[in-house]
Amino acid sequence: MGDIPSPGTAADIKRWAENRRTANAVEVRELRTAWGTPEKAFSAFVQMLGLYARVNGWPPPDDPIDRRDQEAVWRRFDKLRSRLSP
Repeated sequence: MGDIPSPGTAADIKRWAENRRTANAVEVRELRTAWGTPEKAFSAFVQMLGLYARVNGWPPPDDPIDRRDQEAVWRRFDKLRSRLSP
């Protein structure tokens, strides 16, 4: 295994934190510019959902991976429930 890198000096950590805050501010500004208000974002979602339904039909086709994942969750839930039930 290699050496664990040094976290740097206090100045390095402060610079990293400031860069992170700046990046977050830019991201928030870009998201607000891209989507505008929550109402606009919801309207865009509804339009995209409508487009999907027109192109692919509704409801969407069954996804075998989603089904497998859902079945795994239910199996785990059932196992946990059987352990906790009196």
